[in-house]
Amino acid sequence: MSTAYPPMACPPRPAAHQQPYESGLPVQPTRYHGLWRSPRWRVWRPIVGALVGGVLWFVALSVFSTIGVGIDLAGGRYGSFQEYLREAATGGGLTPAIFIANNLALACSIPIVWLVARLHSQPIGFVHSVTGRFRWRWFGHCLLVLLPVWVVFIAVETLLAGGFDGLAVTADTPVLILGVLLTTPIQCAGEEWFFRGGINRLVASCFPQRTRTLGIVSALVGGAVSSLCFMRAHSAQDPWLNITYFGFAVVACLMCYRTGGLEASTAMHILNNMTSMVFVPFSDISRMFDRSEGTGSPASLLQLVVLAIAAALTCWRARARGLATTSEPEPVPAPLPPAGHWQRTCYAPGPVPVGGDPAAPGPHGVPMPYRQPVPYQPWGGSPASAQDAVAPGAEPGDDVLASWQPPVGRPRIMDGDGEPPAAERPVPRQEE
Repeated sequence: MSTAYPPMACPPRPAAHQQPYESGLPVQPTRYHGLWRSPRWRVWRPIVGALVGGVLWFVALSVFSTIGVGIDLAGGRYGSFQEYLREAATGGGLTPAIFIANNLALACSIPIVWLVARLHSQPIGFVHSVTGRFRWRWFGHCLLVLLPVWVVFIAVETLLAGGFDGLAVTADTPVLILGVLLTTPIQCAGEEWFFRGGINRLVASCFPQRTRTLGIVSALVGGAVSSLCFMRAHSAQDPWLNITYFGFAVVACLMCYRTGGLEASTAMHILNNMTSMVFVPFSDISRMFDRSEGTGSPASLLQLVVLAIAAALTCWRARARGLATTSEPEPVPAPLPPAGHWQRTCYAPGPVPVGGDPAAPGPHGVPMPYRQPVPYQPWGGSPASAQDAVAPGAEPGDDVLASWQPPVGRPRIMDGDGEPPAAERPVPRQEE
């Protein structure tokens, strides 16, 4: 009887420990404030994010303020650091160098929030909007729509303040013009990134976003906390100014919620600060940051009316343009292959008669995986025509063996006692 060595299944390797896939983005449509609440969210992430963001923000303010004061001391504006501290304690002491340094320090909030986003395992593009990018066309559209509103507001405010009295060109005018044009926009963007894109979402991420109610509650809590932080960051002691700052922050949070990103609130913030600083290069700015009690008035609330108009216009234009306000669910990846899928077919020693039972286990009792019950083939994969050409128990010819894969040599023919032919037996060693 001819014998051959059929394929067998190697014992399966123990499957490696497979962690379930967790997305860094929400797996359901989510508003901008709740984007950090993803399957990878853990309770330590907002805590670490708040600590890292707060420390880096304080370091940036300290470093740039020191640089600004150092420039003034070197230029002779102040005789000593103590003199500057006395001026700053009374709400004065602001110079062009300190003004620009303050703007640059606040602009550092943008990379700080990017870092916090990476701590939440999200691309930095989703700090800008729910689409994962900054929508420049929408940003420019907001600037064009809101610019007339602020032009009218500044004109009315200037008339109420008494016109253009006290304006003059000074030695600081060129520096202030450049400082306002180059650093004020990024200062406004930095505040939006830090308070609306950072603190707002850190707090809101503590709430699940599974239902509409939870989403609204998280938006209200996150908006309230970030607005309080925004108000306190301006260090105002006047109640009217505090109401204005808090209202400004609330409107900015509403814009983020209704438009799905920071573009609209950033455009509003830039227009508000740039138009209010039109006359700054021609004025005495030493007490521009004076926000002590009595510096505000009920007239400050007029700005809240302008903010409400801006919010209504922005929300209307967002709906008209069909702007995306929720994130697209991240597609779930294909599941990992099952354990043992890697098993390969190998060849084990041990003769098996040609035409044996294909359903029987292979040598050593190991079954052959991923094989359908087919007529037994000594080497697997042979064509049906070649297989049918060999009768059970018959010797396969050379043409049949050559058609099987992989090609093998002719099986050995045993004699009746199960021994190899005499020609293939080893020659006995002669004793000397």
